[in-house]
Amino acid sequence: MASSGQTIITGIEFGTDKICAIHGRPDQNGNIEVLSFASLPSRNSVVKGMIVDQNAALNILKSVLEESEKGLGRFSRSEQHVYFLVNGMHVSSRFGEGTVLNYNEDRKITAAHVQNAIENAKNLAVSTDLVNIQVYDSSFLLDDTKRSFNPIGSLAEKLTAYIHIVFADKKRIDMVQTILRELGFESGYPVFVPMADAYGVPTQDERAQGTLLFDYGAGVCSYVLLYREGVMLSGSIPAGVNNVANDLSVALELPYEYCQRFLRESTLETLRGEGRNYVEYKVSANGAADRIRRIPLDSFEKVIDLRQREIFTLLKKELERSNKLMFLRNGVVMTGGGSMIGSAPATMANVMNVPVRCGEVMNVTGALSAFRSPMPCYSAILGLVKHAAALEEDSRSTGNGLGRTMIHATDQFIQGLKTLGKALKI
Repeated sequence: MASSGQTIITGIEFGTDKICAIHGRPDQNGNIEVLSFASLPSRNSVVKGMIVDQNAALNILKSVLEESEKGLGRFSRSEQHVYFLVNGMHVSSRFGEGTVLNYNEDRKITAAHVQNAIENAKNLAVSTDLVNIQVYDSSFLLDDTKRSFNPIGSLAEKLTAYIHIVFADKKRIDMVQTILRELGFESGYPVFVPMADAYGVPTQDERAQGTLLFDYGAGVCSYVLLYREGVMLSGSIPAGVNNVANDLSVALELPYEYCQRFLRESTLETLRGEGRNYVEYKVSANGAADRIRRIPLDSFEKVIDLRQREIFTLLKKELERSNKLMFLRNGVVMTGGGSMIGSAPATMANVMNVPVRCGEVMNVTGALSAFRSPMPCYSAILGLVKHAAALEEDSRSTGNGLGRTMIHATDQFIQGLKTLGKALKI
């Protein structure tokens, strides 16, 4: 049972395959204690990360919350700090650039200079259909010549800030806020899926040296490029595991649901491990005896490989277009349900020509038995709790790298989270 003296963080995910709710809190060592977790299938209410049936999504989340809140003791939704994940092609990002001049006699850059440069960088002209949900440090430039990632105390007459701004479609965000209010929450704070992953999956060294974090989801793949604890690039690809399942269904004339289970349960890897070379699939015919189809595993592998290469090639082209491959010094960390496809890391490594490892959120304790799938499937919502905990730190927030880079949130979201004001700083 939760202690009434500690703040509980509530996280919500509207995923293509599942709608989840988690309640957790950080312990004294900065690890995450999961107090409760619940999940139900999305039942087509969410498509490629976007809610397409608001009433259905609301009712599913209502049931999920009722289950997840059991055993929490005194629990008031209106008093909760609630965060929700956003994903899909309605999320985009841009870079902002802002400059300030230093008139101090000692020429030292101060925190005020940094803040003013960042504020100037945020003044981008964007469509009124978009809302700014997150801003992260990227880098700074001193006197137009020297690149810096922590300029405070440096000597310069001019400071230029480069920041990474994440936007989302306002109507989509408002839809989630409406659902949350109808369920008793005051408001929610949106977090882009790969940004949540970034708090729990990569190591500090990976975040510093240059690593691409790739969340291989059911309907959407999303990514963030981290370097020197800053965000260099982020985005989404409108394809995922379900596209691979659809290709298998069409190419091999199998039911789509069967192909989903085949991928989700790592059937290919299991059969290879048993020394099998084919899948036996029972075909039932009306009025006739069942027929057994023997489908070579090589056929599954070929279809899976073609689609995965297409997805990973789209990612590589985006890195090339943005001229960001140079920052990919520590390879790729892959997470999400798709990372459980046995060939995924090797195929990604072949396409990107860098080392690839599969990752999941570490240092998590508590009610882990509630998670019914491999832990990489829940990396985003677990990372969301870590992200929220970093935001809610005050004096200790300077010890968390990505906690320092989270520098701004739109005012309308802060209104519902007034206690976070002192945590949102450089």
